[in-house]
Amino acid sequence: MKILITGDKGFVASKLKQRLARDGYAIEGFDRVDGKDLADLAILEKSIRAADVVFHIAAQADLTVMAESVDAGRVGVRDIVNATDNVAYLCATNKKWLIFASTACVYGNAKSPPHSEDQSLPMPPELYACAKYAAEMIIRGYGLNYRMPWTALRLGTTYGPGMRPALGVHVFLEQAMNGHPITVHGDGTHDRALIYVEDIVDGMVACLEDPVSAQCEVFNLTARQSISALRMAEDIKRIAGSSSPIIFVEQRKNQILQEAFSTSKAERMLGWRAVTTWHEGLTRTYEWMKKDIQARLQGSSALGHCKKMPLG
Repeated sequence: MKILITGDKGFVASKLKQRLARDGYAIEGFDRVDGKDLADLAILEKSIRAADVVFHIAAQADLTVMAESVDAGRVGVRDIVNATDNVAYLCATNKKWLIFASTACVYGNAKSPPHSEDQSLPMPPELYACAKYAAEMIIRGYGLNYRMPWTALRLGTTYGPGMRPALGVHVFLEQAMNGHPITVHGDGTHDRALIYVEDIVDGMVACLEDPVSAQCEVFNLTARQSISALRMAEDIKRIAGSSSPIIFVEQRKNQILQEAFSTSKAERMLGWRAVTTWHEGLTRTYEWMKKDIQARLQGSSALGHCKKMPLG
């Protein structure tokens, strides 16, 4: 089976790519880093035609960047909505199964958690989540009207080795490991259903292995346990053996205050659930961070040494 992965240089997509390659799938990546733009329909269609399944994961993933200005927000919306329309259009034209990486943020601060896919009405407060939900509806529309097989995966906040530096877990770890104050927004009571990246990959692969159950459905892929921002900071401080103070800063605009999601549908239909505990995932992530920081320090040292070397 041939799999196309958009945004394959990104955090989650790169892990999925490694896993599928190990499992014997033929993989093609499609990433702007390699000069492949989802706005280029000719190049994109060639890749989609050659694939059996398309994992569409490429997106502007940094909520903070999109919130900086209306122009930044518009760029993020374009990168999510327009790109998804292109992918869905070509998948519908060529009758390819499209698996879309959405976000559990679409639920926003909706009432009556835990939120379930077929009962909770999405109420996204952030522009990023609004764009992801719009993309979900575009994919669903192509599927219903043009018999395109599709699946939408609402991913929880994903962390682990290789995670983005802007992610809260990364920010807290770097602050703690450098002895800097750990900056918690608001009073620290807002929580996140943090899920380890390998569990997310397992959920994506579970869809691929059971197309009858997975197609034309929406699934929450999240942790069952939610962690408050304050507990996250305290646990990270403890695991890093840090003396960093925890300080409270202004709450972010449109912050989601509670994340609680039902994963019973994925458990029932796909046989999937997150198995990595917060402690296990954090421990592995901390070990990776130590190696990553050390590698960066060695790289900086080597660069400095090279600058001092005589020429000729």
